[in-house]
Amino acid sequence: MKLSVLKQINVGLTLLLCAPSMAQKTVGDFIESRSYNEARRGAERVLRYQPDGNDFVCVNGINRYSRALYGGYTDYRIETSDRPIFAIYKKRDYRNIRFRAVYEGRELQLDSTNYCEARYSDGTRRYVLADKSWGDGRLYVEVVALTDEEGAIWKFRADNFKSPLSVKALVCNIANPKLHRNGDIGADKPGCFEPAAGDAGLTTSEWTAADGKAVSATSYFAVSGSAIKNTDSRQAAKRFDATRDYFKTLAARVVFSTPDPYINTLGGALVVAADGDWDGQTWLHGCIGWRMPLAGWRAGYLGDVLGWNDRARSHFDAYAKSQVTKVEPTIPHPSMDPKMNMARAEKKWGTQMYSNGYICRNPERDNQMHHYDMNLNYMDELMWHFCYNADTVYMRKMWPVIKSHLAWEKRNYDPDGDGLYDAYCCIWASDALYYSGGAVTHSSAYNYRSNLLAARIAEIIGEDAAPYRAEADRILKAMNARLWLNDRGHWAEFEESLGLKRKHESAALWSVYTPIDCGAGSPEQFYQATEYVDNEIPHITVATKDAEYGSTISTSNWHPYSWSINNVAAAEVMHTALAYFEAGRADAGFALMKANIMDQMYLSDSPGNFGQLSFYDAARGECYRDFGDCIGISSRTLLQGLFGIVPDALNGRCVVRPGFPSSWDSASVATPYMTYKYKRVGNKDVYDITQNFAQPLKIVVRQNLANGRYRDIEGSAEAHQVITVERPEVISGRRAVRAAVVRPSARALGLDEPTAGRYVPVKMDKAMNANVADIYKNEYLSPRSPYTTLQIPVQGIGEWCHPTLTAEINDSVFRTLVKNDMFTVAGVPFRTMKEGRNIVYTSLWDNYPDSVTVPLSGKASAACLLMAGSTNHMQSRIDNGIVVVRYKDGTSDTLRLVNPDNWCPIEQDYFEDGKAFCLASSRPYRVCLGNGKVSRDLGRELGITGVYGRPIPGGAAQMLNMPLNPEKKLESITVRTLSCDVVIGLMGVTLKK
Repeated sequence: MKLSVLKQINVGLTLLLCAPSMAQKTVGDFIESRSYNEARRGAERVLRYQPDGNDFVCVNGINRYSRALYGGYTDYRIETSDRPIFAIYKKRDYRNIRFRAVYEGRELQLDSTNYCEARYSDGTRRYVLADKSWGDGRLYVEVVALTDEEGAIWKFRADNFKSPLSVKALVCNIANPKLHRNGDIGADKPGCFEPAAGDAGLTTSEWTAADGKAVSATSYFAVSGSAIKNTDSRQAAKRFDATRDYFKTLAARVVFSTPDPYINTLGGALVVAADGDWDGQTWLHGCIGWRMPLAGWRAGYLGDVLGWNDRARSHFDAYAKSQVTKVEPTIPHPSMDPKMNMARAEKKWGTQMYSNGYICRNPERDNQMHHYDMNLNYMDELMWHFCYNADTVYMRKMWPVIKSHLAWEKRNYDPDGDGLYDAYCCIWASDALYYSGGAVTHSSAYNYRSNLLAARIAEIIGEDAAPYRAEADRILKAMNARLWLNDRGHWAEFEESLGLKRKHESAALWSVYTPIDCGAGSPEQFYQATEYVDNEIPHITVATKDAEYGSTISTSNWHPYSWSINNVAAAEVMHTALAYFEAGRADAGFALMKANIMDQMYLSDSPGNFGQLSFYDAARGECYRDFGDCIGISSRTLLQGLFGIVPDALNGRCVVRPGFPSSWDSASVATPYMTYKYKRVGNKDVYDITQNFAQPLKIVVRQNLANGRYRDIEGSAEAHQVITVERPEVISGRRAVRAAVVRPSARALGLDEPTAGRYVPVKMDKAMNANVADIYKNEYLSPRSPYTTLQIPVQGIGEWCHPTLTAEINDSVFRTLVKNDMFTVAGVPFRTMKEGRNIVYTSLWDNYPDSVTVPLSGKASAACLLMAGSTNHMQSRIDNGIVVVRYKDGTSDTLRLVNPDNWCPIEQDYFEDGKAFCLASSRPYRVCLGNGKVSRDLGRELGITGVYGRPIPGGAAQMLNMPLNPEKKLESITVRTLSCDVVIGLMGVTLKK
């Protein structure tokens, strides 16, 4: 046994004005801005681990304290290294463990031998050690974490030592006991588990490991908690063998056999990691960092996908008891929190959010608010549970939970009843996402699937299915009508509820894989949408100096960086690979999955790691191990995607749709509920299938016909069956041609270098309506959504996770450099005020007009614009505003202001690495308001480092060089804001005659 609004904000604004101001924060205050991997940025990688059967193997490796062994269902773990040096983690009770061999008068630390082979598999770390001072002697070391108590046992086998060998264990404090994220890699300072200075707290134990006479001798070392435990060798051997056998049996729960040795290690690694993510009642946020229960994200898939029906129900039952059932929603929308600068919901019982249907933070606690919508992922996982086991008794038990959840989602996130849902931090990648009440693809897709399956469950148990079927139909029609981009072949990220109600077409990964995974569209749509990822999402080559392993991907192409917005996150890559498999793109799906596996498990610091962030993540690098979200979705990608086992118990069938690469001619998989062997024989595919579902399901083999098309071959519901099918002739055919995304030229973006000529500044003093420094001193109160939502804070910068973020914009130094109301940028003189108002701001906020027009006269070949304003990641890859020059003849020219191409946030410098963060070949000239420096690369000029924030002292203006028709007479220039959230300002206009 293991241990167990538009313009109305109502009363909220009054509260805001009366509330004490919170301490304002800058980006450097946030843990997400900290990286312990800066020295490794851009470093050449090596293949650290090799597969050998089920083992991850390295020889003379260098990684320390990077592969955890989990025993019981507590936070206790043993940290292992590529060489035999270890650490014990138990909160506030940490110890370093190292061993020394004493042989023929020489003492040698075991992590310093000439040769060390290390293997990881089946929850065990094993070593083979040799050293020239030992002659032919070999020392074999194995370690397991115990399952029935917090402790561990090491087994030592000494072979061929000609003289007596003794081993000394040294157990002491660790170097840095002040751990931020439980000692996880990338999140805590490297070296934290090394021995404390002076071996503080040292205890030792020494024993004879070989007498020099026997060919082979075995001995044991044990710890209980953090203390050395003296134990009888026979008892230690018995416990060691029992623990090792337990983990072997556990790991054998899922077995992969394929032509690719890098895949064959993953079955056991997956199960052992999942077991480490279980606390005896619920799935956890992570095995190490973030080790806490969590209702949402993707760990909750594990129970069913890995065949733990009992664990699945334990998890679902525990959080069903956390659903609020006795608090009526009596407080109307909106209920925004003035203490959080109106960026997120007020935590108050009786609001639409914190009332009946809401699932609380911790299991079996229906009185504990959280700031996430964990309901949505929890419900998707519960629906998957019924796809594996359509137990009508359990359906009836959970029906009230389902009903209450769907009613809660509807009243909170689709209160206008249009069938499209807002998203309120309901996915992993949501810590800076906010949609201000908009119509969002990923949340609408989740609600589509939940309603669709709820209708089917209702039919089965005799409840009224009609409302849920109707809601699913309404959602799908609305998604197709308003979010699907016919000319682009993918879904928009969202449609605005305010302002111009535009569609944000630059979708992130979650707006592709979620509708595919939820079946919210047609097979043709799914296929096309994955091609958007191919073409528009940044790809990063996974490589060593000797080989390339395909490409991983970032989560979006948005700028500037904010945590969870543009990361290289393993779970996001795996979910996208699953979507490729679901869309019928097996080769592409496998390539993406394999690149992530190589990146995370073989080239990484931790063998067999289901981590959170990649080495290629720009902000933090490799970070967190065995993260629940990644373990959960990886289980689905491997078993539902690669091996294609997709149970549909609600309809009495199981679809088998393998996602094998076209080069494979055989493969097999074993799980608790299905085992099958696939073999290609000539032009036939043969499936030898044995099922063990709770209710026998009809087996349906689905063959991919390319471009989203497929055909089904029905088998039977027999426990064992062999299905032989003709291999189809795959014809690509013709599909609708997507409109290419046009990349504007540097000239069209106003980024051409100014040329010599006569420049005439325009006098526009009377148009000025603000000081540049006012931008984040204002309170932007309206228009805002009339519903509870996530939105930009009232100061116009930041997001719901960091609602007090601010930036100091100070142009006082810049003003001292203004001479005779003139300042020159790249040879272009601009009229700007040394004192008084020096900018005309425009915005969709009521604080400023949405546009401003300045008269012009004469003719010009270009208009040079000195501008400044705000933008953010939620307004990336879309026109934030436009500049329109009108001619006397009624025609006009337009310059579009696009983040990040030619529109920059006043407070920061864009990060660029040519990978996840790519910018136009030319950047705008920017003027540092804190010192007057002018450069197309202020980051380099000012020595700005890092990814997150990149603050510019005092802020920065920018210059754009807008080409004009020199043959036409000018009438006016208009600056117009198009994006919600932003402020766009014009400081000066200079015409080139």
